[in-house]
Amino acid sequence: MRRSTSSSTHAPARRNPDPLAWHHHEGAGVPPRKETAVRTVRLRNVSLGEGRTKVIVPITGRTSDELVAQASELVRHDLDIVEWRVDFLDVAPNVEQVVAAGRRVVEALDGTPVLFTFRTADEGGEKAITPADYVQLNLGVIESGLVDAVDVEQFFDAEAGDAILAAAHAAGVPVVGSNHDFQATPPADEIVARLVAMQDRGMDVAKMAVMPTDAGDLLRLLEATWTMASRHDKTPVITMSMAGLGVVSRMAAQVFGSSATFAMVGRASAPGQVPVEELQPILRLIAENC
Repeated sequence: MRRSTSSSTHAPARRNPDPLAWHHHEGAGVPPRKETAVRTVRLRNVSLGEGRTKVIVPITGRTSDELVAQASELVRHDLDIVEWRVDFLDVAPNVEQVVAAGRRVVEALDGTPVLFTFRTADEGGEKAITPADYVQLNLGVIESGLVDAVDVEQFFDAEAGDAILAAAHAAGVPVVGSNHDFQATPPADEIVARLVAMQDRGMDVAKMAVMPTDAGDLLRLLEATWTMASRHDKTPVITMSMAGLGVVSRMAAQVFGSSATFAMVGRASAPGQVPVEELQPILRLIAENC
């Protein structure tokens, strides 16, 4: 169940009957979606795929109290979406305790959209998780109505991913498909192929992060992003090149077609994230001149 679009956390959660508005392909085991001409994904009052590049900031608290402190700080900053990296949380993947922590986080965020992410150890996360626990955790949070979108890793257990896709779509919750390569940058056509595979599977947003070794790698990521935005625009895409060399990809996201980028307040969740107060003026400057 989706959260209400009201900023009050005491109102009962309400399901948005059509939170996504773009042409959508069916994936295996995933219910068909309404087809329209617009390729946007809406999380509360934030639309991915239209307007300027949106800014996502992670929270990485290891305890419920630390999460609330981080969330309370984020509401003072200029950002669009909060990613809750629940793999940092000490009690994860215990569904009951995660949901309890989530209620406190949502209340502290006061209406800011939440992307729920358990990043697995194989893709740079804090801990490993079994496919069964991955499904139960995501389904429990979806059913709680606390979050506005969930992340599903494209190369994690396929059956588990499809189960989450089906449950999320049935509840009107968008799914961000993701892949992270912390070792290298694949060729541009391989990046495009992975992102298109996410779209064809039924992911509502296709995301990929790669690690550059030189400027050529950065150019390959930007080329792939532009190819997706100009030729495969069934869904919004989010791309980034990590570490210091990749900061340019975060700053120039709108130019090449990435619908969002990641910044930080306090502790980063991935290499290359820059403070949100330093990134936002650059994004505004680019948006004013694009």
